Amino acid sequence: MKIIVVFILLFSAHFSFGKEKFVRVVFNRIASEEATVIWHQASGDFQRFIYTEGEPKTESTNKMMLVNKVSSTNNARGFKTHIIRLTKLKPNTKYSFNIVDNEGISRLYYFSTCSDSPEDRISFIAGGDSRDRSAIRRKANVLVSKLKAHAVLFNGDFTGLDLPHQWVEWFTDWEFSIASDGRITPLVVTRGNHEHSNSILVKLFDVPSIGVFYSTEFGGNLLNLVSLNSEILKIGVQKIFLASTLKKHEDFIWQIAQYHRPIRSHVKHKKEMETQYRNFVPLFEKYKNLRLCLENDSHTCKVTWPIVSSKEEGSSEGFIRDDEKGIVYAGEGCWGAPLRAADDLKPWTRDAAAVNQFNWIFIAKDKIELRTVLYENADVVMELTEETRFSMPENINLWNPSNGNLVEIFQQKSRNIK
Repeated sequence: MKIIVVFILLFSAHFSFGKEKFVRVVFNRIASEEATVIWHQASGDFQRFIYTEGEPKTESTNKMMLVNKVSSTNNARGFKTHIIRLTKLKPNTKYSFNIVDNEGISRLYYFSTCSDSPEDRISFIAGGDSRDRSAIRRKANVLVSKLKAHAVLFNGDFTGLDLPHQWVEWFTDWEFSIASDGRITPLVVTRGNHEHSNSILVKLFDVPSIGVFYSTEFGGNLLNLVSLNSEILKIGVQKIFLASTLKKHEDFIWQIAQYHRPIRSHVKHKKEMETQYRNFVPLFEKYKNLRLCLENDSHTCKVTWPIVSSKEEGSSEGFIRDDEKGIVYAGEGCWGAPLRAADDLKPWTRDAAAVNQFNWIFIAKDKIELRTVLYENADVVMELTEETRFSMPENINLWNPSNGNLVEIFQQKSRNIK
């Protein structure tokens, strides 16, 4: 009761909103029990962070909890970034929160932790390459607010030149991803070639690795999401990490890898990533539960058939189609960056085109479903709820190439260990 009284007194004492800006939530370890809240303190001094179970405007008898000290602060790119790491959260639970400073109190936000049961499906939005075309990327962000995914997997190239004013514009646009009721979709981020250092991802998104390679668990043992860094050495500590996390999670139902630069781009002038082919792919293919890789960078759209590395007759650029043991590679942008023609198709390309899009992914025990969403009509798409997040909303515009708009990836019984 004392905590509730303190909250009421605080709320009544402040007649203005606090000066927090660019509030975001990230998952970077265990999405069912941990989350990090980050914001820019535009002016004033932080006083306390208040959170409770339940979404805004919901009557609740759950006690309100206070955090009186931030976990970390920094001044990267001119922001006064404040970071609060929340642990020991309940799975599959909504958490509402306010940020209080000496000038007022923030609006009420909320986010949801993921289930810790592999019986429950997960919804992701995956993409990257937003760069600096504000009008386009805002449309994608609006659709994020409507689809109510468990998380957004944002795969690098947030801005064009990594400049302070560009980050201000990016975070301003990202606020369009916050729903009208205050719901925030958490992020899991990777580094792109337009982020000039690893440290900016650590400081702005609390990435838990100075090398910006790490793994995040979802749904108990349903999924291990491996975030890699295509901008640093692929050998050494990153390769050791990749081998270690894939081995540690070999009993998980699924593993997915995300990294910025595609191993085999579908845009001609982009270079082939031979170091990733040599160092990442053999490890990916060693584990039968890794069936999907998410790539970006090229500013186009592609989905491959399941493929494995091969130099045998019938292979192309080091891969050959293998529906039983292969890995699907999807993505290549584009969240608003200038489009490029998909002019380098392979024999194992399923579909490709130059369209503004992100991937919409459902993960269940028995299969992964991947659809590609053309987000430019975001304003007319019906808004979902967390309860209806696996439905197809009215007016959703799915990319519908000749092979259909649904890619299904099923468990395989075995894979030859290399």
